[in-house]
Amino acid sequence: MIRRHRTRLVGIFLLSDVIAISFSFFYSYFFRFYSFIYIHPERGIPPFINYVAVFPFFLLTHLAIFYFQGFYKTKLKRTKLDDFFAVTLNGILSLALIMAVMNYLYSYSQGAAPLFKMEFKLSHWFLAIYFVFVIFMVSFLRNQIYYFMKRRYARGLNLQNVLIIGAGEMGKSVAQKLFNYKDLGFVVKGFLDDEKKTGEEIDFDGGAKVLGPVSELNSILEKGEVSDVYVALDLTSYPKILEILKVADKFTVNVRIIPDLFQLLTLKASIQDLDGFPVINIDEVSLKGVNRFVKMIMDRTVSGLLLILLSPLFLVVTILTKLTSKGPVFYHQERVGLDGRRFILHKFRTMIANAEEKSGPVMCKSGDPRITKFGKFLRKFSLDEFPQLINVLKGEMSLIGPRPERPVFVKDFKDKIPKYMLRHKVKSGITGWAQVHGLRQDTPIDKRLEYDFYYLQNWSLALDLKIIWKTLAKGFIDRDLK
Repeated sequence: MIRRHRTRLVGIFLLSDVIAISFSFFYSYFFRFYSFIYIHPERGIPPFINYVAVFPFFLLTHLAIFYFQGFYKTKLKRTKLDDFFAVTLNGILSLALIMAVMNYLYSYSQGAAPLFKMEFKLSHWFLAIYFVFVIFMVSFLRNQIYYFMKRRYARGLNLQNVLIIGAGEMGKSVAQKLFNYKDLGFVVKGFLDDEKKTGEEIDFDGGAKVLGPVSELNSILEKGEVSDVYVALDLTSYPKILEILKVADKFTVNVRIIPDLFQLLTLKASIQDLDGFPVINIDEVSLKGVNRFVKMIMDRTVSGLLLILLSPLFLVVTILTKLTSKGPVFYHQERVGLDGRRFILHKFRTMIANAEEKSGPVMCKSGDPRITKFGKFLRKFSLDEFPQLINVLKGEMSLIGPRPERPVFVKDFKDKIPKYMLRHKVKSGITGWAQVHGLRQDTPIDKRLEYDFYYLQNWSLALDLKIIWKTLAKGFIDRDLK
């Protein structure tokens, strides 16, 4: 049901984006060449048909990048700031790609005997005006849709009144999920539960009461106020579930059964068809297929460029490390990455040589006496992590992902912490969602794990870029290091 409503909403957003991009493109053309602030009139006005010819490329580029950003998936619950950030990023990436392709085609057409002729270049002033307008228009129309939806449901139009059977933890989780999508018209009318008192308040953000025992289902449905029934009972209540279905069959309500199997899940679940048999995939990550390929291309490209740009810094750190302490410049350590495979992680050495010779493998803590003075500086500004760009270039790590741990710690954690190994379903990263929230190595692992699971559940290219932005803004400096 939620998927159907959200799919419809995706179509509305897609249409609004097409309208916004189309209006911005043609308005920018006329504003650029026919307004009273027309710049460089001596160059003349390019034929309108030339711009019409390239418009489909603009439109398809924007929509394709929106798609890869996750704008047209079913996750529609975003803040206005996240929406604006994603739209701005889309504008930057789209125009960068468009300019690269258009300039290449123009240069190619100037060569000897080209297959086609491209006789004009896009006006840079046009592109600048368009960039501003397209961000404004896409954001404005999306906000208007959200506003219209809220007004519509506030007036009680097209509401989906939901009754939840089972007021335990699973029932509360279902109610919370539905409340999160209240803008789509979902209203939790109440719960039926044999183990709770009638009138008892069930605590979730929306708040609703127990309307009575399960035996009251028939009388409640007869009132005609409920459109959907969610059954959130454990599988030991199978006979009770059958009775609920018999009662619900007498009415035109939608019945959804959520087995308590889903309480065991940490990541998302999906249902596939195996020649007619429904198969539930548990703990499935969204980073696969095309998404994984896109992330891999970004990792290899960015890491290669950064290694070239940062080579002078590498040289300076190498010299200062050799001058300030004895031992090698680099520190090589075995870590566990994607699918539990081991690899050698590279860092600048920040501790005295053979730091674990007596203590054995132990986690580094703030104020660790084994850290050298220059090593403390490197750690303070995370400069010791930069050689991991080599791991990224080799495909052993990613720019963004859960931080990799040493095999000895992984062996300990996986026995003590449920579902710990799920973090190895993606490549380890130099920085991640936990790190940009200030959770570093001395933070309890279970706390960092919450943020790792959030990343696995909600991965998108926009989230990766958001993490990179936060890392550049504040993530390099360890303010707790003493």
